[in-house]
Amino acid sequence: MNTSKKSITDIEGVFASGIHCGVKSDKKDLAYIYVPDAVSCAGVFTQNKVVAPSVVHDRKALKSGVIKAAIINSGNANTGLGKSGADNTKKMAQQTADLLGLKTMQVAVSSTGIIGVPLPFEAIESGITSILADPKQKDGQGAAEAILTTDLCTKQVYKEAKIGKKIIQIAGMTKGSGMIAPNMATTLGYLATNANIPQQQLQDALNAAIDMSYNMSSVDTDTSTSDTVLCWATGQHNVNVRNKTEWEAFQTLLNEVCIEMAKLVVRDGEGATKLIEVTINGAPTVKEARAIAKSVIDSPLVKTAIYGNDPNWGRLLMAAGKPDTRLNPDKLSVFIGDHVLYQDGDAVEFDHEAIVAVLKKDPVNITFELNIGSATATAWGCDLTERYIEINTDYN
Repeated sequence: MNTSKKSITDIEGVFASGIHCGVKSDKKDLAYIYVPDAVSCAGVFTQNKVVAPSVVHDRKALKSGVIKAAIINSGNANTGLGKSGADNTKKMAQQTADLLGLKTMQVAVSSTGIIGVPLPFEAIESGITSILADPKQKDGQGAAEAILTTDLCTKQVYKEAKIGKKIIQIAGMTKGSGMIAPNMATTLGYLATNANIPQQQLQDALNAAIDMSYNMSSVDTDTSTSDTVLCWATGQHNVNVRNKTEWEAFQTLLNEVCIEMAKLVVRDGEGATKLIEVTINGAPTVKEARAIAKSVIDSPLVKTAIYGNDPNWGRLLMAAGKPDTRLNPDKLSVFIGDHVLYQDGDAVEFDHEAIVAVLKKDPVNITFELNIGSATATAWGCDLTERYIEINTDYN
């Protein structure tokens, strides 16, 4: 069940809030998440070679034990600053740990925003002292606001399901609308569940969920230096990881939350007017299906055609054929909505105005029937508009 207007702090034992500390001129820019009794924490991070010091720190923290808190600033990525950037991250973790009575490696750090500009650390330092004066705040909405950069809205998802005899909850918040083309993670995302899941199993579950959600979404084919997704388990209710039915039910619930979060990011893509959903059916393998779906949603020509309400199926064929996958054009069919444009390797007559009407709607659903296997995959993207250029030239 998806319960609207709930946040990460609706999970018992999860605390969070957000404030304005001075990194941005007038909006919230500092958040924390605190899970004092967390039994496990999993994380995925950017694979970009230019990596933020916060990601370096968080990777080490994750290997050293259970992360119990995160301190997050927006408006400045604290990246490309050499030793000062690394020192800033370390000091943010240490200060947070001291105020919460934790070890430094029990605190994750995230910084998101402009790259290469010095972090106003005095503002951060003062903000951490202020926001953690009462560390057990239940203000998930405030935290969700404080992690945003060019986003136009907060992005939160809450779902629950009966697994075994218990109601298992998973809630998450995320941010992002540009520099979105994930490689293990995308933007920033934070999840919590009231389940009792060992750390390795939680990591496996998060990896699987990210692969079919965040890693199947794209705004502009760019992968951030700071991408991080963390997931905490509070341990309130046991999920039997050896029971196939219970474990698959938990994985399904986590997948659903992550897919909804990823779709919220893409729907808020910089300058976007439409969500694009691309489904590949009948592929030889899931890996190949995913590669084709991502190729289609990544294509600037496809994205601009969708923006212009142009049923240019040639662009769709081009994008599907780009990756190194098996694809037989003579068996391929392409649909926009319920309308077939190309079938079994040949163009078909279609009602141009009817498809234009479909393209004007949101979302736009595109389906490829490969007819050479049984694997399927879905990816999510958005159209590309003039506003994307305006936002990214004004950002500095």
